[in-house]
Amino acid sequence: MSDVTQLMYMELRREWNRILDEARPRVAPRCKACRECDSRRPRCMFVSSERGKSGERNYEKLQQIHLAADTIYEGGNGDEIDASCMFFGEKMSAPVFNAPIAWIKNAFPASHFKKEGVEAVDGRATDSDDYGYTKALIKGCADVGSIGWVADSKHHPLVHFFADGLQAIREQNGRGVPTIKSWEKEEMIERIQRADAAGAVAIATDIDCVGLGDMSINAKYDSLPGVVTPKSAAQLKEIFSVTKRPYILKGIMTPQGAVKACEAGASAIVISNHAGNSLDQSLATIEVLEDIKRAVGDEIKIYIDGGFRHGEDVFKAIAMGADGVLIGRPVMVAAEGAEAYGVSIYLQKVIWELKNAMRMTGCRTLKDITRDKIYISKEF
Repeated sequence: MSDVTQLMYMELRREWNRILDEARPRVAPRCKACRECDSRRPRCMFVSSERGKSGERNYEKLQQIHLAADTIYEGGNGDEIDASCMFFGEKMSAPVFNAPIAWIKNAFPASHFKKEGVEAVDGRATDSDDYGYTKALIKGCADVGSIGWVADSKHHPLVHFFADGLQAIREQNGRGVPTIKSWEKEEMIERIQRADAAGAVAIATDIDCVGLGDMSINAKYDSLPGVVTPKSAAQLKEIFSVTKRPYILKGIMTPQGAVKACEAGASAIVISNHAGNSLDQSLATIEVLEDIKRAVGDEIKIYIDGGFRHGEDVFKAIAMGADGVLIGRPVMVAAEGAEAYGVSIYLQKVIWELKNAMRMTGCRTLKDITRDKIYISKEF
């Protein structure tokens, strides 16, 4: 781990504000690198669904959950607070990850991650340097004792997002999770085998990608690898039988879906509505967490994303039954602001916030973060 883990919390905050200032012109106009990233329109145009209400709801519902402070206990100077956990045999400093997002130039047209001298094809940005971007994600996560997730997308003649992510994972000795779209069977199998060969800790698939704008009900691709389709539990089990590595289904939003993930043989799920991109008017991810936990218990690991911004938010999810949290947009902004260093600064700030929340509620370890440590206000 890097020296970032030794910085004081106030130092991390100052560095984070500086990184936001650096990132702001690079993420414009779709993102304003706000001090508090709340997904609200019209200033935020990152969410590609027409109305963006599901993305807003993710953030809003988290604000209705509050922590129960209690510092009457026998404690120490804070060194006894342990947020560490295991992730498929790998020790993590805290259950905090980046969420997988590909095609940095599609998200931020002014991104500094770009290949020089590459022209656009059919008016689309093909000069995206997703290798540089994913390398920053993977290294930044590793520097604070986390594991980076990288994403998949369709590719143009000069850009190969999935391959860029695998290269970054390979260079970090397999310390990463490649996430594969729900392509047709043979394409998925080929990508799973490539991820396996890269030594990935685990392999994921975002099954809810079938609702994204250019992959939805009547979308037609003009480039490889083809179409995406929903998959049954039996189909997923057969597809992932080609690897012995643990696999994760991302995009679960119901108890029934979680049960089917267990039937498919998945080792973990990610409760996710794709940041509100795949289905407008959906529930927030945090709203369905407890029902999903009741449905599957400890049969499968449960991770969650959607509107999480701070360590206190991570605390809330763990108290309600999650094993860890993925954070998307702020990590992208961090990478634009200062590459791997920016990612590590932001994630370490979140980790310190989580540890402070644990200290303020009398929780020495993650197992101590129980349901009675939070309150839910208003109608949830």
